[in-house]
Amino acid sequence: MTLKTVGSKIKPDKQWGLLNADLQKYMKAGDCWSLGNTYYEMAEFVKNEGKDNTYLINLGYKARLDFQVERLKECKKSEVANGVEIIAVTNSVTNNCCAKCKQLNGKIFPISDALLSNPLPVKECEHPYGCRCVYGGTFIDE
Repeated sequence: MTLKTVGSKIKPDKQWGLLNADLQKYMKAGDCWSLGNTYYEMAEFVKNEGKDNTYLINLGYKARLDFQVERLKECKKSEVANGVEIIAVTNSVTNNCCAKCKQLNGKIFPISDALLSNPLPVKECEHPYGCRCVYGGTFIDE
């Protein structure tokens, strides 16, 4: 996350230009996680200007969803794991996950179920930069 908008002394037009440059870079690289981060950062920027940021939040969510679905497909293809465990940010001194994400922390799903239900990213996440939970591969006895 670039955090160009938080506490920056850069002029707003320059900040917005830098964020747009990041979008282009991440789109070309196919980096959905960083793309989502940038959309959420842009949403915070727009919110701080008193404008509606819903569109950017939705773009951030979609990019994170694409990232999570690809992660699930990689786990399934690897045949090393047949399940995934949700890992939430719970050990940060100042930047933990929201209560909705914390409820999912440690929950285990068969990969096929996670692909159908898409528990991540948490759509209702209350963190300003969206859901930062990730999947960890695991083995479920069948």
